[in-house]
Amino acid sequence: MRKNKNQGNTYSMIGVDFGSQSIKAVALVNGSRTSNFQIESCGEVVTPKGAIMDYQIQNTEQVSKSVAQLLRTLGVKTRYVATSVSGSNVISKVVPVDNTITTDEALQEYINRESDQLIPFASEDVSLDFEIIGPNLEDPSKSDVLVSATRSSNVSDRLEVFGPNNYETKVIDVSIHAIARAVKAIYPNLAVADSKTCAIVDIGAVTMTFGVMVNGEIVYTRLQSFGGDNFTQSIAHFYNVPYDEAEKMKVQERLPADALSDVIPQHFSMLTSQIKRNLQLYASTSSNNKVSMIILTGGGSLVPGLAEHLSNQLKIEVKHPDPLDSSPNQRSDSLKHGAKYMTALGLALRSFEPCQI
Repeated sequence: MRKNKNQGNTYSMIGVDFGSQSIKAVALVNGSRTSNFQIESCGEVVTPKGAIMDYQIQNTEQVSKSVAQLLRTLGVKTRYVATSVSGSNVISKVVPVDNTITTDEALQEYINRESDQLIPFASEDVSLDFEIIGPNLEDPSKSDVLVSATRSSNVSDRLEVFGPNNYETKVIDVSIHAIARAVKAIYPNLAVADSKTCAIVDIGAVTMTFGVMVNGEIVYTRLQSFGGDNFTQSIAHFYNVPYDEAEKMKVQERLPADALSDVIPQHFSMLTSQIKRNLQLYASTSSNNKVSMIILTGGGSLVPGLAEHLSNQLKIEVKHPDPLDSSPNQRSDSLKHGAKYMTALGLALRSFEPCQI
Protein backbone atom coordinates (compact mmCIF):
# COMPACT_ATOMS: atom_id res chain seq x y z
CA MET A 1 0.00 0.00 0.00
CA ARG A 2 1.13 3.50 -0.75
CA LYS A 3 2.49 4.49 2.63
CA ASN A 4 4.81 1.46 2.53
CA LYS A 5 5.75 1.80 -1.15
CA ASN A 6 9.42 1.73 -2.09
CA GLN A 7 9.70 5.09 -3.88
CA GLY A 8 12.95 4.68 -5.83
CA ASN A 9 15.45 2.35 -4.20
CA THR A 10 15.60 -1.41 -4.64
CA TYR A 11 16.10 -3.84 -1.79
CA SER A 12 16.84 -7.53 -1.58
CA MET A 13 13.67 -8.77 0.09
CA ILE A 14 12.31 -12.03 1.44
CA GLY A 15 8.82 -12.76 0.16
CA VAL A 16 6.52 -13.93 2.98
CA ASP A 17 3.07 -15.38 2.20
CA PHE A 18 0.60 -15.71 5.09
CA GLY A 19 -1.79 -18.62 4.75
CA SER A 20 -4.37 -20.13 7.08
CA GLN A 21 -2.56 -23.48 6.99
CA SER A 22 1.08 -22.47 6.54
CA ILE A 23 3.30 -19.41 6.24
CA LYS A 24 5.71 -19.61 3.31
CA ALA A 25 8.86 -17.64 2.47
CA VAL A 26 11.22 -17.31 -0.52
CA ALA A 27 14.59 -15.58 -0.73
CA LEU A 28 16.31 -15.06 -4.08
CA VAL A 29 20.00 -15.30 -4.86
CA ASN A 30 21.51 -11.82 -4.57
CA GLY A 31 22.31 -10.48 -8.02
CA SER A 32 19.75 -12.58 -9.90
CA ARG A 33 17.14 -10.80 -11.98
CA THR A 34 13.48 -11.29 -12.78
CA SER A 35 14.22 -13.01 -16.08
CA ASN A 36 16.71 -15.48 -14.61
CA PHE A 37 15.88 -15.59 -10.91
CA GLN A 38 17.33 -18.26 -8.67
CA ILE A 39 15.94 -19.26 -5.30
CA GLU A 40 18.51 -19.10 -2.52
CA SER A 41 16.23 -20.53 0.13
CA CYS A 42 12.56 -21.33 0.68
CA GLY A 43 10.57 -22.82 3.50
CA GLU A 44 7.29 -22.93 5.37
CA VAL A 45 6.03 -23.25 8.90
CA VAL A 46 2.64 -24.40 10.14
CA THR A 47 0.32 -21.51 10.96
CA PRO A 48 -0.75 -21.60 14.63
CA LYS A 49 -4.30 -22.91 14.77
CA GLY A 50 -6.81 -20.09 14.48
CA ALA A 51 -4.10 -17.42 14.23
CA ILE A 52 -4.99 -16.49 10.61
CA MET A 53 -8.58 -16.62 9.38
CA ASP A 54 -9.88 -15.27 6.07
CA TYR A 55 -6.32 -13.99 5.50
CA GLN A 56 -6.60 -11.75 8.55
CA ILE A 57 -4.15 -12.13 11.40
CA GLN A 58 -6.06 -12.89 14.59
CA ASN A 59 -3.08 -13.39 16.92
CA THR A 60 -0.04 -11.30 15.97
CA GLU A 61 2.09 -12.65 18.83
CA GLN A 62 1.70 -16.29 17.78
CA VAL A 63 2.21 -15.47 14.10
CA SER A 64 5.27 -13.36 14.91
CA LYS A 65 6.88 -16.30 16.73
CA SER A 66 6.16 -18.62 13.82
CA VAL A 67 7.59 -16.10 11.35
CA ALA A 68 10.74 -15.75 13.46
CA GLN A 69 11.18 -19.54 13.33
CA LEU A 70 10.64 -19.57 9.56
CA LEU A 71 13.05 -16.74 8.80
CA ARG A 72 15.77 -18.34 10.94
CA THR A 73 15.54 -21.52 8.87
CA LEU A 74 16.10 -19.57 5.63
CA GLY A 75 19.57 -18.54 6.75
CA VAL A 76 19.76 -15.38 4.61
CA LYS A 77 21.26 -12.04 5.53
CA THR A 78 18.70 -9.49 4.34
CA ARG A 79 16.47 -7.88 6.97
CA TYR A 80 13.90 -6.62 4.47
CA VAL A 81 10.62 -8.36 3.66
CA ALA A 82 7.78 -8.08 1.17
CA THR A 83 4.40 -9.49 2.06
CA SER A 84 0.82 -9.23 0.85
CA VAL A 85 -2.83 -8.90 1.73
CA SER A 86 -5.60 -11.01 0.29
CA GLY A 87 -9.09 -12.29 0.94
CA SER A 88 -12.48 -10.65 1.15
CA ASN A 89 -11.11 -7.49 2.77
CA VAL A 90 -9.00 -6.61 -0.27
CA ILE A 91 -10.51 -4.73 -3.19
CA SER A 92 -8.84 -4.46 -6.61
CA LYS A 93 -10.58 -2.61 -9.42
CA VAL A 94 -9.57 -1.41 -12.87
CA VAL A 95 -10.89 2.14 -13.26
CA PRO A 96 -10.91 4.11 -16.54
CA VAL A 97 -9.43 7.58 -15.97
CA ASP A 98 -9.36 10.48 -18.41
CA ASN A 99 -5.96 10.95 -20.10
CA THR A 100 -5.96 14.63 -19.15
CA ILE A 101 -5.05 13.53 -15.61
CA THR A 102 -1.32 13.24 -16.23
CA THR A 103 0.56 13.73 -12.94
CA ASP A 104 0.83 11.44 -9.93
CA GLU A 105 -0.52 14.21 -7.72
CA ALA A 106 -3.58 14.75 -9.91
CA LEU A 107 -4.23 11.02 -10.14
CA GLN A 108 -3.86 10.66 -6.37
CA GLU A 109 -6.37 13.46 -5.87
CA TYR A 110 -8.80 11.87 -8.33
CA ILE A 111 -8.57 8.42 -6.73
CA ASN A 112 -9.02 9.89 -3.25
CA ARG A 113 -12.04 11.84 -4.45
CA GLU A 114 -13.63 8.78 -6.04
CA SER A 115 -12.66 6.33 -3.30
CA ASP A 116 -16.06 6.44 -1.58
CA GLN A 117 -17.63 5.03 -4.76
CA LEU A 118 -14.76 2.65 -5.53
CA ILE A 119 -14.02 1.21 -2.09
CA PRO A 120 -16.69 -0.19 0.29
CA PHE A 121 -14.70 0.75 3.41
CA ALA A 122 -14.69 3.95 5.43
CA SER A 123 -12.04 6.24 3.90
CA GLU A 124 -10.34 6.83 7.26
CA ASP A 125 -9.82 3.06 7.61
CA VAL A 126 -8.25 2.37 4.21
CA SER A 127 -4.74 1.83 2.87
CA LEU A 128 -4.89 2.44 -0.87
CA ASP A 129 -2.57 2.25 -3.86
CA PHE A 130 -2.89 2.56 -7.63
CA GLU A 131 -0.99 2.04 -10.87
CA ILE A 132 -1.63 3.02 -14.50
CA ILE A 133 -1.66 -0.26 -16.44
CA GLY A 134 -2.28 0.98 -19.97
CA PRO A 135 -4.79 2.48 -22.42
CA ASN A 136 -8.45 1.61 -22.11
CA LEU A 137 -9.30 -0.75 -24.97
CA GLU A 138 -12.79 0.66 -25.48
CA ASP A 139 -12.08 4.38 -25.12
CA PRO A 140 -8.66 5.71 -26.29
CA SER A 141 -9.26 8.97 -24.40
CA LYS A 142 -8.92 7.06 -21.12
CA SER A 143 -6.30 4.96 -19.35
CA ASP A 144 -6.96 1.97 -17.14
CA VAL A 145 -5.81 2.45 -13.56
CA LEU A 146 -5.53 -0.44 -11.15
CA VAL A 147 -6.78 0.60 -7.70
CA SER A 148 -6.14 -1.71 -4.74
CA ALA A 149 -7.26 -1.12 -1.17
CA THR A 150 -7.62 -2.92 2.13
CA ARG A 151 -8.45 -2.06 5.69
CA SER A 152 -5.53 -0.32 7.38
CA SER A 153 -5.66 -2.90 10.18
CA ASN A 154 -4.58 -5.59 7.68
CA VAL A 155 -1.47 -3.55 6.93
CA SER A 156 -0.67 -2.68 10.55
CA ASP A 157 -1.09 -6.31 11.67
CA ARG A 158 1.53 -7.42 9.16
CA LEU A 159 3.92 -4.68 10.21
CA GLU A 160 3.44 -5.74 13.82
CA VAL A 161 4.34 -9.35 13.01
CA PHE A 162 7.76 -8.43 11.60
CA GLY A 163 8.68 -5.61 13.98
CA PRO A 164 9.68 -7.74 17.02
CA ASN A 165 11.92 -9.86 14.77
CA ASN A 166 13.91 -6.82 13.60
CA TYR A 167 12.76 -7.16 10.00
CA GLU A 168 11.64 -4.13 8.03
CA THR A 169 8.59 -4.42 5.78
CA LYS A 170 9.38 -2.59 2.54
CA VAL A 171 6.40 -3.71 0.45
CA ILE A 172 2.84 -4.79 1.13
CA ASP A 173 1.39 -6.12 -2.12
CA VAL A 174 -1.85 -7.81 -3.19
CA SER A 175 -1.48 -11.59 -3.44
CA ILE A 176 -3.00 -12.09 -6.90
CA HIS A 177 -0.63 -9.46 -8.35
CA ALA A 178 2.32 -11.19 -6.68
CA ILE A 179 1.27 -14.48 -8.30
CA ALA A 180 1.00 -12.74 -11.68
CA ARG A 181 4.53 -11.38 -11.25
CA ALA A 182 5.81 -14.90 -10.59
CA VAL A 183 3.92 -16.23 -13.63
CA LYS A 184 5.49 -13.57 -15.85
CA ALA A 185 8.96 -14.34 -14.51
CA ILE A 186 8.52 -18.01 -15.44
CA TYR A 187 6.71 -17.33 -18.74
CA PRO A 188 8.10 -13.96 -19.99
CA ASN A 189 6.08 -14.17 -23.22
CA LEU A 190 2.90 -13.64 -21.17
CA ALA A 191 4.08 -10.19 -20.06
CA VAL A 192 4.03 -8.59 -23.51
CA ALA A 193 1.22 -6.81 -25.35
CA ASP A 194 -1.15 -9.04 -27.34
CA SER A 195 -0.07 -12.09 -25.34
CA LYS A 196 -2.55 -14.81 -24.44
CA THR A 197 -5.28 -13.91 -22.00
CA CYS A 198 -4.69 -16.16 -18.99
CA ALA A 199 -6.81 -17.23 -16.08
CA ILE A 200 -4.78 -17.71 -12.90
CA VAL A 201 -6.35 -20.28 -10.58
CA ASP A 202 -4.67 -20.25 -7.17
CA ILE A 203 -5.95 -23.07 -4.97
CA GLY A 204 -5.20 -22.48 -1.32
CA ALA A 205 -6.23 -24.41 1.75
CA VAL A 206 -9.68 -22.82 2.18
CA THR A 207 -10.14 -20.51 -0.80
CA MET A 208 -9.62 -20.41 -4.55
CA THR A 209 -8.55 -17.13 -6.11
CA PHE A 210 -9.49 -16.68 -9.76
CA GLY A 211 -7.80 -13.89 -11.70
CA VAL A 212 -7.57 -12.93 -15.36
CA MET A 213 -4.33 -11.52 -16.78
CA VAL A 214 -4.44 -9.46 -20.00
CA ASN A 215 -1.19 -8.16 -21.52
CA GLY A 216 0.58 -9.11 -18.32
CA GLU A 217 -1.78 -7.26 -15.97
CA ILE A 218 -4.52 -8.56 -13.67
CA VAL A 219 -7.85 -7.08 -14.80
CA TYR A 220 -10.36 -9.31 -12.99
CA THR A 221 -10.38 -11.18 -9.69
CA ARG A 222 -12.82 -13.31 -7.74
CA LEU A 223 -12.47 -15.22 -4.47
CA GLN A 224 -14.35 -18.41 -3.59
CA SER A 225 -14.62 -20.58 -0.50
CA PHE A 226 -13.26 -23.72 -2.09
CA GLY A 227 -9.78 -25.16 -1.64
CA GLY A 228 -7.54 -28.00 -0.62
CA ASP A 229 -9.42 -28.49 2.63
CA ASN A 230 -12.47 -29.62 0.63
CA PHE A 231 -10.37 -32.44 -0.78
CA THR A 232 -9.02 -33.34 2.66
CA GLN A 233 -12.55 -33.46 4.07
CA SER A 234 -13.66 -35.72 1.23
CA ILE A 235 -10.78 -38.09 1.97
CA ALA A 236 -11.60 -38.11 5.69
CA HIS A 237 -15.27 -38.84 4.98
CA PHE A 238 -14.69 -41.44 2.27
CA TYR A 239 -12.10 -43.44 4.23
CA ASN A 240 -13.52 -42.71 7.70
CA VAL A 241 -10.26 -41.30 9.07
CA PRO A 242 -9.56 -38.19 11.19
CA TYR A 243 -8.97 -34.94 9.33
CA ASP A 244 -5.26 -34.78 10.32
CA GLU A 245 -4.68 -38.29 9.00
CA ALA A 246 -6.51 -37.43 5.77
CA GLU A 247 -4.28 -34.38 5.32
CA LYS A 248 -1.17 -36.54 5.73
CA MET A 249 -2.52 -39.07 3.24
CA LYS A 250 -3.05 -36.25 0.74
CA VAL A 251 0.25 -34.42 1.23
CA GLN A 252 2.36 -37.59 1.38
CA GLU A 253 0.50 -39.07 -1.62
CA ARG A 254 -0.53 -42.14 0.40
CA LEU A 255 -4.06 -42.40 -0.97
CA PRO A 256 -5.31 -45.95 -1.62
CA ALA A 257 -5.43 -47.13 -5.24
CA ASP A 258 -9.23 -46.87 -5.35
CA ALA A 259 -8.95 -43.10 -4.79
CA LEU A 260 -8.23 -42.80 -8.51
CA SER A 261 -11.73 -43.98 -9.28
CA ASP A 262 -13.63 -42.48 -6.35
CA VAL A 263 -12.55 -39.51 -4.24
CA ILE A 264 -10.15 -37.86 -6.73
CA PRO A 265 -12.61 -37.77 -9.68
CA GLN A 266 -15.27 -36.30 -7.39
CA HIS A 267 -12.90 -33.54 -6.28
CA PHE A 268 -11.78 -32.86 -9.85
CA SER A 269 -15.40 -32.61 -10.97
CA MET A 270 -16.25 -30.02 -8.30
CA LEU A 271 -13.11 -28.02 -9.04
CA THR A 272 -13.79 -28.08 -12.78
CA SER A 273 -17.31 -26.76 -12.17
CA GLN A 274 -15.95 -23.93 -10.02
CA ILE A 275 -13.43 -22.88 -12.67
CA LYS A 276 -15.95 -23.19 -15.51
CA ARG A 277 -18.34 -20.95 -13.61
CA ASN A 278 -15.61 -18.34 -13.09
CA LEU A 279 -14.73 -18.41 -16.78
CA GLN A 280 -18.37 -17.82 -17.63
CA LEU A 281 -18.65 -14.93 -15.18
CA TYR A 282 -15.55 -13.29 -16.61
CA ALA A 283 -16.81 -13.77 -20.18
CA SER A 284 -20.03 -11.98 -19.22
CA THR A 285 -18.01 -8.91 -18.17
CA SER A 286 -15.63 -8.72 -21.14
CA SER A 287 -16.22 -8.85 -24.87
CA ASN A 288 -12.58 -8.29 -25.83
CA ASN A 289 -10.49 -10.99 -24.19
CA LYS A 290 -11.27 -14.68 -24.39
CA VAL A 291 -9.31 -16.78 -21.92
CA SER A 292 -7.02 -19.10 -23.86
CA MET A 293 -4.83 -20.45 -21.05
CA ILE A 294 -5.17 -21.45 -17.40
CA ILE A 295 -2.26 -21.15 -14.95
CA LEU A 296 -2.58 -23.40 -11.90
CA THR A 297 -0.87 -22.36 -8.67
CA GLY A 298 -1.13 -22.98 -4.93
CA GLY A 299 -0.74 -26.05 -2.75
CA GLY A 300 -4.18 -27.30 -3.76
CA SER A 301 -3.02 -27.60 -7.37
CA LEU A 302 -0.62 -30.44 -6.54
CA VAL A 303 -3.13 -33.31 -6.83
CA PRO A 304 -1.62 -35.57 -9.53
CA GLY A 305 -3.42 -35.38 -12.86
CA LEU A 306 -5.32 -32.14 -12.14
CA ALA A 307 -3.78 -30.08 -14.96
CA GLU A 308 -4.45 -32.81 -17.53
CA HIS A 309 -8.03 -33.26 -16.30
CA LEU A 310 -8.82 -29.55 -16.54
CA SER A 311 -7.30 -29.31 -20.01
CA ASN A 312 -9.40 -32.22 -21.24
CA GLN A 313 -12.62 -31.05 -19.64
CA LEU A 314 -12.36 -27.35 -20.42
CA LYS A 315 -10.67 -27.74 -23.82
CA ILE A 316 -8.08 -25.14 -22.93
CA GLU A 317 -4.31 -25.08 -22.43
CA VAL A 318 -3.34 -25.55 -18.77
CA LYS A 319 0.10 -24.77 -17.36
CA HIS A 320 1.37 -25.68 -13.89
CA PRO A 321 4.49 -23.54 -13.27
CA ASP A 322 7.15 -24.79 -10.88
CA PRO A 323 9.48 -22.13 -9.38
CA LEU A 324 11.94 -24.88 -8.48
CA ASP A 325 12.77 -25.48 -12.15
CA SER A 326 15.24 -22.58 -11.91
CA SER A 327 16.67 -23.86 -8.62
CA PRO A 328 16.58 -27.68 -8.61
CA ASN A 329 18.81 -27.78 -5.53
CA GLN A 330 15.76 -26.70 -3.53
CA ARG A 331 13.89 -29.92 -4.35
CA SER A 332 13.60 -32.65 -1.75
CA ASP A 333 11.53 -35.72 -1.03
CA SER A 334 9.01 -33.49 0.75
CA LEU A 335 9.14 -30.69 -1.85
CA LYS A 336 8.91 -32.07 -5.36
CA HIS A 337 6.97 -29.17 -6.90
CA GLY A 338 7.00 -25.53 -5.83
CA ALA A 339 3.48 -24.42 -6.82
CA LYS A 340 2.65 -23.42 -3.25
CA TYR A 341 5.53 -20.91 -3.28
CA MET A 342 4.28 -18.84 -6.23
CA THR A 343 2.91 -16.00 -4.08
CA ALA A 344 6.08 -15.83 -1.97
CA LEU A 345 8.18 -15.88 -5.15
CA GLY A 346 6.20 -13.01 -6.65
CA LEU A 347 6.73 -11.04 -3.46
CA ALA A 348 10.48 -11.71 -3.45
CA LEU A 349 10.60 -10.51 -7.07
CA ARG A 350 9.51 -7.08 -5.81
CA SER A 351 13.21 -6.68 -5.05
CA PHE A 352 13.55 -5.63 -8.71
CA GLU A 353 10.42 -3.46 -9.07
CA PRO A 354 10.62 -0.43 -6.78
CA CYS A 355 7.54 1.49 -7.89
CA GLN A 356 4.79 -0.87 -9.03
CA ILE A 357 1.88 -2.55 -7.28
